[in-house]
Amino acid sequence: MALGFAAAAAFSAWNPLAAPFGLVVGVCAAGISARALLGGGRRALPAAALALSLGAVAWSGVVLARTAGVGRELSGEPVVSGPSGEEATRMLDEAAERTRASRERAREELGKVLGDRADPERDKGPPSR
Repeated sequence: MALGFAAAAAFSAWNPLAAPFGLVVGVCAAGISARALLGGGRRALPAAALALSLGAVAWSGVVLARTAGVGRELSGEPVVSGPSGEEATRMLDEAAERTRASRERAREELGKVLGDRADPERDKGPPSR
């Protein structure tokens, strides 16, 4: 049984979509193999299953890490480039200026509804980022 699980883990260790399955099944197969080794009896089959399952776990980990980008340097131009800090600040300031009138009208309406409970000092100044 341990060898069958180890083989299933090894067969799924190479594919990025199946590598998580290979990792989980490989860890389980290693546990079953270790239990079989400690239980006595024949040692060749559980030892082979343990070696195969540990190899599958290691290879699944490598495949998952490489898929996530560990150990790779990004080269070339980014697919999506974000704005620089100065450009983002400029865009936010433009948006704040465009919406200033409607925000002030909303504050006035809220002040009418809340009356004394409204805190006008809270809403003064530029919007927080």
